[in-house]
Amino acid sequence: MNDWKRYLSTQGAVINDDQIHFHESPTDFQALLAEDVGIMSPLLHQGLISVTGPDAARFLQGQITSNALQLALGESTPGARCNAKGRMLASFVLFHAEDQHFLLQLHRSLVTPLINELTKYAVFFKVELTDVSDHYCLLGTAGKPVDKNSPTDTAYQYPLVDGRSILVIPAEKVPPVWKALRDALKPVGTELWQLMDIRSGLGHVEVDTVDLFIPQMLNFQAIGAISFKKGCYTGQEVVARMKYLGKLKRRMYRIRVPVSADRLLPGMPCYLQGQNQSVGNIVSTAHCDAERLEVLVVLTKEAADSDDLLIGSQQYPVVEKLSIPYEIL
Repeated sequence: MNDWKRYLSTQGAVINDDQIHFHESPTDFQALLAEDVGIMSPLLHQGLISVTGPDAARFLQGQITSNALQLALGESTPGARCNAKGRMLASFVLFHAEDQHFLLQLHRSLVTPLINELTKYAVFFKVELTDVSDHYCLLGTAGKPVDKNSPTDTAYQYPLVDGRSILVIPAEKVPPVWKALRDALKPVGTELWQLMDIRSGLGHVEVDTVDLFIPQMLNFQAIGAISFKKGCYTGQEVVARMKYLGKLKRRMYRIRVPVSADRLLPGMPCYLQGQNQSVGNIVSTAHCDAERLEVLVVLTKEAADSDDLLIGSQQYPVVEKLSIPYEIL
């Protein structure tokens, strides 16, 4: 257990690997989201890559879907790293922390694979890639602005596209920052934060969904995660062809289903009754209450229009369709 986890344990956290909660359960989620207070969630399941050097922006520009050269200091943008076939190897939030210094926030399971992938190209640039996941603590906040005059001025802070924020806190500064925020923000766990991701229509790549999706399947064109004007990057031809010449056969939807005996996991295939060919895959899931799950799932239009869906081995005869808070372009 690192110092971040050890400290959180003294603050009432229950930690299981990279999942955390503060004794809240799914029965509490609706009330917590409706309360007139802010919340904060330690993002133990997320990691951090530091990209530094004179060529940092130029290097990233040729490797990712978003536009690093146009990202001003203090700004952030979602993005993806694709393979040559346009399939996503990782999704992330890119933050321009300082001059010649960028941070990529992504699922912790993908930090080492992405560094290894990018290092193959970094040798041609004046740039350094470092896993700094254990040097900083990631804290998600929502519902209430963080006071700029608090000790949080020792941390980086950047916005997400849905209005929430991420604090990147140096590990040694965690106690004073946590104490400063505790009076205004209620600590909550991983699953509630993931539910907010789902309700915002923000899909992420995890280790079990690597190479499954092109960016448009996760609606990345609708959240500003793809620049179609910046020029070449790995996978750009496929991503651009899908916009200008292709027809997207699958995209991400938000649904609600009853909790079943079988867990719904990222990457799990979906089927229509009587068909053997997969019509989609789970992106992410979270409880919205004790009896139901909200799910982001990539589906064909035929499957999305159906009320009867087989996910893994579990039949769901009633699939509730829910809205996503942006226009699908």
